[in-house]
Amino acid sequence: MSEDTLRDEHASLQRAVRDSRRAFVQSPDSAFVKAGREVMDDYDAARNAGVSREDAVKGIEAVVRAIWPKPVSKFSDVCELCADTGYQEHTCWHEQRCSRDRHRDWHPSQEHVYVSPCGCTKGDRFRPPYAPEDEIAALGRTSKPKKGFTRYGR
Repeated sequence: MSEDTLRDEHASLQRAVRDSRRAFVQSPDSAFVKAGREVMDDYDAARNAGVSREDAVKGIEAVVRAIWPKPVSKFSDVCELCADTGYQEHTCWHEQRCSRDRHRDWHPSQEHVYVSPCGCTKGDRFRPPYAPEDEIAALGRTSKPKKGFTRYGR
């Protein structure tokens, strides 16, 4: 292939991409995307200003609910802690770390989100089953004496 045909092909591909971007900007999805970007910029600014994560997320939720194309469900959540997912969300930060060992070398400003099973009925499916009979049976077990070579040959 010559350079001219490659250049022409590249220019036609660029035109196609430009046209598809213009079509997206005029579509109704574009307004949602723009609002989402603005909300995330506001969230980052609020977090940098010292606003707690929970309050910043409430601000995001209010804006997203206002621009969401589908109506909100008329049924409320049974559990307020997990929103009926079965998992309760926690933030691991320098004053309250999760149980992972890798946090020893972390800088105090580093944080992450993790989940644990919720105490409601939806969280039951994520917890291991509790069987008190197994604990009683484990207490009754004794280890057998180790047999092997001894100095005096018993």
